[in-house]
Amino acid sequence: MVACFKNVLKNWQNLLSHLPFNPMEKKVWVLLSRMMEAMLVITGIWNIWKQDWLWVFACFFGFFLAMLPVIMKRNLQFSVHWFIEFLLVFAISLHIFGGALNLYAIPFYDKVAHFLASIIVAFFALIIVYTLDMFSPRVHMDIPMLAFFIIIFTIAMGTVWEIAEFASDQFLSGGEPVAQVSLHDTMTDLIVDSAAGIIMGVLGAAGIRRGEFKDIFLQTTTEAKKLHTGFLKARNATLTSLAKAIEKGKVDEKMVPIVEKINARTDFFTTSSCAGRIVVVETPSFGNKRRARFLGKWHRAVEVSEVLEALKGASVGELWFLVQSPILHVTAISMQDAATMLAVAIQSGFKHSSIKAANGKIVVEVLTTERIDTPLGIDGKVYGGKEYIALLVAIANKMMERVDRKLKRLEKNLDSLNT
Repeated sequence: MVACFKNVLKNWQNLLSHLPFNPMEKKVWVLLSRMMEAMLVITGIWNIWKQDWLWVFACFFGFFLAMLPVIMKRNLQFSVHWFIEFLLVFAISLHIFGGALNLYAIPFYDKVAHFLASIIVAFFALIIVYTLDMFSPRVHMDIPMLAFFIIIFTIAMGTVWEIAEFASDQFLSGGEPVAQVSLHDTMTDLIVDSAAGIIMGVLGAAGIRRGEFKDIFLQTTTEAKKLHTGFLKARNATLTSLAKAIEKGKVDEKMVPIVEKINARTDFFTTSSCAGRIVVVETPSFGNKRRARFLGKWHRAVEVSEVLEALKGASVGELWFLVQSPILHVTAISMQDAATMLAVAIQSGFKHSSIKAANGKIVVEVLTTERIDTPLGIDGKVYGGKEYIALLVAIANKMMERVDRKLKRLEKNLDSLNT
């Protein structure tokens, strides 16, 4: 049983890798979509001649649904991938042609049509929930919940279809069972719909867990493809600048192996980094960073004598002693990837880390709790004396030791991103 299931998953992976996304094949699938849409109109006109008003309504309503991607693109400037459009038209045509052309008389046509249409509906549900999970900061589903949503969504759509068949019989066929011929027919349709939802839910969730669905998603969703292209352009530009900065020694040595590990993954890129530092700064007033003057700055433990020597350069303004946490900004391609990076950061001891989403960018700010912001004096005069400064330096050095351990832990834990 287990071996059989593994074979199914393997076949699913092969299917994903061979879906018809080749641009050379696009014209064929678009042409097939247009042909089926034309057939819906022709079949509707033919049923007008037959005065079969149930299928007249079904044909023209189906044509309207098939044209929704075109309407959305024209009026909402939202593009639907041509393969998604083909699947939509195909699912609609399966059922409408079954009744309008009496294809339901073919043995098992109805069940096959229900199964294929429900597989397509489940695939749409997979795209919807995966889109929300990847890019929405408010929605996050674990794998079992994602599979459950796909299954329930597919069953719900199957139920809506059966209700529509019942309503059409009541209002368009005078109560005569035409679309919904019996309770047995209705229940077997729902069973087939449920089976399709379960299969797509399990296989889709497994594909996502194994990282196989992301590439398919980025190809089938035009808006995601645009976002992906923009992400790659920004990533390439940033990494080019980073390489130059590392070459010139402008990146903290402790951060180099960390940013290199992160940037080795195509789903992320770092935009800024600092390994943490001890600072003595003079500023005209609190919060006036632009006119602040650094008297001393160290990315390591310091001696009391170094701090005292730095304070000799004070003249006018407030004197502050600071310990600044290591900070790292990582841009992620999706909310899902950002959540993974956040989990690694928090596991490594960077408890103040968070996700920030703005202007279409998803950024993980990696930050620890180590921090000191304390005043030392004003206008060149230092308060508290040497003993107070020695106390601050001792605490700051302990913080820097903890910071170094956390940075090493983060570097090690980043290996989990590759698993």
